[in-house]
Amino acid sequence: MKPIHPKRTILAAVALSVSLAGCATTGQMQEPDLYSMLYDGESGAAHGTASPVSTPEEAYRHGEAAARAGDYDRALFEYIRGLQMEDEPAAEPLYRIGSIHDQRNNHELAEMAYRRALEVDPSHPEAGTSLGIMELQRRRYSEAEAQLRAVTDEGNANWRTYNALGVLADLQGNADEAVRHYTRALRKDPDNATVLNNLGYSRYLSGDWRGARDALRRALRSDPNYEMAWRNLGLVHVREQAYDDALEAFGRSGTDAEAYNDIGYVAMLEGRYTDAKFFFEKAMQRSPTFYLTASENVRQAERQIRRNSASRQAY
Repeated sequence: MKPIHPKRTILAAVALSVSLAGCATTGQMQEPDLYSMLYDGESGAAHGTASPVSTPEEAYRHGEAAARAGDYDRALFEYIRGLQMEDEPAAEPLYRIGSIHDQRNNHELAEMAYRRALEVDPSHPEAGTSLGIMELQRRRYSEAEAQLRAVTDEGNANWRTYNALGVLADLQGNADEAVRHYTRALRKDPDNATVLNNLGYSRYLSGDWRGARDALRRALRSDPNYEMAWRNLGLVHVREQAYDDALEAFGRSGTDAEAYNDIGYVAMLEGRYTDAKFFFEKAMQRSPTFYLTASENVRQAERQIRRNSASRQAY
């Protein structure tokens, strides 16, 4: 039986625009019908008279301003208004619409917009990368790789493209390839905390504690509040048996009780049962709400200690 761990969110992250939905095909759909389907905000009448526009570009500028202000209903309205004024569909506003739907977890609409953007411009890097990430999150790895490779083959890959390819390589157990992709991503954006966290976690998976520590510390210099990087750094410190450092790192992303339980959990997986028991007991002392979880973990640690003791006595 594994120790109970209520908080285990340490896997490498795919950054931005991750989605999980089936696809609605748009090839036979008339553009006006498609545009109306891509709007899911409040009634368009709420936006229509506020700021008249005379060109698509003007509508798109209004959309950008609304998106920056966090008014996504208005941004969608403006992008769609601009598209409706175009003689031919435009890829960039379609991508922007998809990105908004991604942020709002409207996965089918996001995919519909991305696919239409790629029909208009097959080399659009952000739409192609976003679709690849969607496939990756659905664990359709072959489809994800094909989509992401298509972006790199066009010579338009950005840090998100290479980061996603790195995560895919890690999920497939190819650590060397993952590092190569993360390195390419960092050439595009050298201080990107997400990529540095993923590089650190990849190094951790391959047992390179020093490389993992260095990458994670770089991530935290870029974003001192990056909780996932703090948790991953805590993992590295537990593996190194640097428990004080692990406690500090885990403590940056949770309570003291959670930090002690995290350390105990990893120590248990490492077979350091006496250490694990000590940290589980500390978790119990720190928080009454952790009592049931930590006390069960203590019992498991004690069983393992007794089992190991009996094994040694047999020889």
